[in-house]
Amino acid sequence: MLLGFIIATIVITLSPGPSIILLLVVSLRRGAMAGIKYSAGVISADTILISLSLLGLGALMQSSVLLFNAVKWAGIAYLIYLGIKQLRASADVDVAAAEVSASPYLQGLGTTLLNPKAIGFFVAFFPQFIDPNQAFWPQLMLLGPLFLSMVFVMFSIIAVLASHTKLLFESRGGQQTLKFGSAFGLIGSGFAAAFAQRV
Repeated sequence: MLLGFIIATIVITLSPGPSIILLLVVSLRRGAMAGIKYSAGVISADTILISLSLLGLGALMQSSVLLFNAVKWAGIAYLIYLGIKQLRASADVDVAAAEVSASPYLQGLGTTLLNPKAIGFFVAFFPQFIDPNQAFWPQLMLLGPLFLSMVFVMFSIIAVLASHTKLLFESRGGQQTLKFGSAFGLIGSGFAAAFAQRV
């Protein structure tokens, strides 16, 4: 299950969205260090949102395992929905249209905190990798920091790559690869989680 969590985290982190697009913009225009500062802002916001989400999940699990499992199945459906939505979306990443603020850290923090879908996503994502038959908080103390660490490392790598080359992120082929790879990864994560629920 831990390997599945790592793979799903990689896929979701690389999925095109507001955070990754702004990361590319900041890194392309202001360099790798600005991109890393932006990434630190995103991680700070994610830490707050994940804490709120998982505190709610902990309370839910303690009150009703049945309800917790219902949330897990809703999360499976949500992951598959995100994958299908990604398939139908445009592959074009318009880095020229986005704006860069004076503080990359604050931009990363604000963009992520003000995303109304973030808490809903974390509530849908994490239950897929939590075993209700095991102690909840030890699992949480492993998955939460692991998720945050992986996102920061991947964002930092992207920042360095983007600051040195525009080919991967501005070419049509690169954007198509990013789009379809993330879409099928999300759908696959959903089906893999569904299969795991029956084992």
